[in-house]
Amino acid sequence: MHYFVMRQNNTIAVYEYEPFCYYRNMRSDIDIKQMKPVDLAVLHKICCNAYIQNFYDHWEDGGLENYVNKVFGLNTLKAELADKNIQYFAAFINDTPVAFMKLNLFSNLPERPAQKGIELDKLYVLPEFKGLKVGRLLLDAAFDIAEHNKKEIFWLSVIDTNKEAIQFYGKLGFRYHSKTKLEYPKFKEELRGMWRMYLEVRKK
Repeated sequence: MHYFVMRQNNTIAVYEYEPFCYYRNMRSDIDIKQMKPVDLAVLHKICCNAYIQNFYDHWEDGGLENYVNKVFGLNTLKAELADKNIQYFAAFINDTPVAFMKLNLFSNLPERPAQKGIELDKLYVLPEFKGLKVGRLLLDAAFDIAEHNKKEIFWLSVIDTNKEAIQFYGKLGFRYHSKTKLEYPKFKEELRGMWRMYLEVRKK
C-alpha cells in the first residue's frame, strides 16, 4: 500500500495512492513523482544532469564520466526501476524535472536488520533550483514512505566536507552515526570521507 501526506494549517491528512502517481504539494508549481519504467529516459537525463552539475569538481580526469555511465547508465536505471526494493522519485517544476531521489527500502546501518531500515541513497537538485525547498519536499515523501512501511531507522551517507548538506540534514533531525569512505576510482582523495547520519522514524 502507498500513501502521501498533505500538511496544511497544522492539519495532516493521509491519502492512499497508486504507485507512480504524483505527490501534489501546497506549491502548485512543484510535483513529486515516483518514476516507473516508462520514465526511464526522463530519469536518466535528470540523474546525469543533477549529479554532474553538483559534483563535476569532485573527480580526477575520466572519473566522472565512468561513474555516471556506470551508476546512471540506461541499463542500470532500467534494472533498478524494475527492482521492488528500490524507488526513484523526481521533482518537477512546471513539468520540467529539477531533482531526483533514490531510496533503498531494505537497507540499514551496520549491524542492524535491513528490513527495519530505509536508506536515502541519493538526492540531488539542479543548482539553479536550490533554495526552493525541492529537496525538502522529496524528503517529506521519503519520510511518509518510511513511516507507513514501519521502518525504524532512516539513514544516509554524506561527504564529510559538505557542511551545507550536513547542516541541512541536521536541521531535519539526522544525527551522526559513524564514518565511512567512498571507494570509487578517481574520486578525489580529500573528498572520500563520509558521515553516516540517521534518525529514528516516528511510529504511527
